[in-house]
Amino acid sequence: MMNTAWKTLCLTLAISTLPLQALAADPAQIQQQSTATLKQEVATQDKVEQWSEQRQALVNDLLDQKTQLEWNRFQTKKYRQYVDHKQTTIADLKRQKEQMTLLRKELEPFLDSSVEQLHNDVAKDLPFLDQERSERLAFLDQSLTDPDLALSEKLRRVLEALQVEADYGNSVEVTEQTLSLASGDTMVQVLRLGRVGLFYLSPNGDKVGQWDVQERVWNPLPEEYRDTVRVTIDIIEQKRAAELIDLPLPEAVRSTEGV
Repeated sequence: MMNTAWKTLCLTLAISTLPLQALAADPAQIQQQSTATLKQEVATQDKVEQWSEQRQALVNDLLDQKTQLEWNRFQTKKYRQYVDHKQTTIADLKRQKEQMTLLRKELEPFLDSSVEQLHNDVAKDLPFLDQERSERLAFLDQSLTDPDLALSEKLRRVLEALQVEADYGNSVEVTEQTLSLASGDTMVQVLRLGRVGLFYLSPNGDKVGQWDVQERVWNPLPEEYRDTVRVTIDIIEQKRAAELIDLPLPEAVRSTEGV
């Protein structure tokens, strides 16, 4: 519709611009000239429309390219930040690895020496809970020689064992054991007061004694301590109210208190 109107307008303008002598010319010639002019105008208009479409396509493409460029710049910035973050993380991991290597070099010998010292302390300590403590030490020895066990777990086990041993110093207990005394094997009650002293009392009360930390043997005590040991056992078993007691201290304890 628009093209028809445009062609009509062009034809009208073409006719109106013809010289007067041309109007007197042959109508066929006028028609031919008008048709040629119209075709030229239409061709020109088609080219203008094509150029307009091409221009719009170029503008749209340019906008698309600009948008893509901005997106690429944004992505580049984000990836640069990502790479910087990863590089920082890698650097931190390297430092941690170096610290762990240094810690391992220091910690593994420390754990070995700690367990070795624990062996010596248990061997020199009062003889109580022998099986339990021996099994714990054997478990530690096995743990430290296990190549698949994490260093952190080895540390945890050693610290746990040290804590258990330390807690023995703040505990008291009464157990029944068969001891090899001078009179032969005898069933007695064994009283442990932390790591301060170890005493025994026979069921009928005729035998009372103490562990000698120096000689590492059981020695009898005078009869005067029989009631004291019995009272102490009753207090621990909550058979009577707590009260002050007077028990002999081993020589090693006296020496320590005198320092």
